[in-house]
Amino acid sequence: MLSLFKRYTNTPQPELSKMLSEFNRSLMLIAEKSLLINNFISKIKQICPVEIVHLFLLDENTGKYKPQDGPLSSSLSFNGKDKLISWLFVNERSLLLSQNPDIADYFTAEEREKLGQLQAELIYPLKVMNKVSGVIMLGKKTDRTGFTENELGLLSLLFNQAAFAIEHASLYEIQSERIKKMYRTDRLATLGELAAGAAHEIRNPLTAIRSTIQYLSKDFSADPVKSEMVTELISEVERINKIVQGLLSFARPSALNSSEVNLEQLINQTLLLVHNTLKKQQVEVEFEYFHENTALQADAEQLKQVFLNIILNAVEAMSQNPPERSRTLIISIEKGASIDDHSHYLLLSFEDSGKGIGEKDLDHIFNPFFTTKDEGTGLGLAICYGIINRHEGEIEVRSTPGKGTCFTIKLPQYIV
Repeated sequence: MLSLFKRYTNTPQPELSKMLSEFNRSLMLIAEKSLLINNFISKIKQICPVEIVHLFLLDENTGKYKPQDGPLSSSLSFNGKDKLISWLFVNERSLLLSQNPDIADYFTAEEREKLGQLQAELIYPLKVMNKVSGVIMLGKKTDRTGFTENELGLLSLLFNQAAFAIEHASLYEIQSERIKKMYRTDRLATLGELAAGAAHEIRNPLTAIRSTIQYLSKDFSADPVKSEMVTELISEVERINKIVQGLLSFARPSALNSSEVNLEQLINQTLLLVHNTLKKQQVEVEFEYFHENTALQADAEQLKQVFLNIILNAVEAMSQNPPERSRTLIISIEKGASIDDHSHYLLLSFEDSGKGIGEKDLDHIFNPFFTTKDEGTGLGLAICYGIINRHEGEIEVRSTPGKGTCFTIKLPQYIV
């Protein structure tokens, strides 16, 4: 391998040997995909002077190649059926756009526009197991010279190594997430049983306490101080009763009342409910859908409860944004991966530009009573998780502190 590096570059051998050794070690030691990608990009910049580096990885849920650098989502994603991806799959080699205008003309106008926005000059496929698992794009060199044959050869070696490493990291990430979901489902089931028992034990004496206070309140109507104390007692009892009701909703949810529901219409109805709140908080909503048929069998009211909870959480997360930072909620619906011959998932995403969620909190947000708010019971997302689970769907969250949070809901859509 070292002899290949020597052939492809004029860089001194000790430096190449050190760089190769460091990168190979990182492939074995780094399991977290984001760290691996950062290391990969830094090695690219060691090989040649470039500032613009974009990495797109295949999202198995949507069949799209999505950017791994920058915002949580982007309109600059590529479809698996795009001509660019087809060309990379067939040719299995790098593409220098400035030297191959005829190939660039083969791509659609939309693809060329995206490549222009990305300022892409060199494009290379990351191919694993006879599929393009990712695409790496480099901008022009900062020294204004073209890519040399030596640099292209060295980058090719690096890209091929990285393709397998990133694929392994992605598989590890998927498996870890499956294990987390399994434990979360078991834990929530156990907590649900405990919560149901506790709620009933609390509710019975609470009813008696409230009735007694209301009965005695007339005896203190003449004393303003005592009357205020009684009013506060009733208010606190009502607050406890609300928590108990939330516990019962989590532990003993209502049965699904399923009918044909149009997700697009349901989202618009939910946005109408929170129109004044969005306007007051100066939140811009972008609603986009990439799949014409958004109808499925579901309980409209329960799904509306989920959407309302996520939207209000997003609004609250963005309420502390400084004036120079946008307050944008992006809602999207797109076709997801196939389940079987007769069904596939619809993916519904809610992405905000709020403060984000810390990594240590991310694994706990669906747990009952977990909250980072000054007020609230911490039951909202736990109830949402149960509702989506009963629809045979999944709810996932990813977040970057300081940038925002994205909730993705997967719901099955059956094909007639």
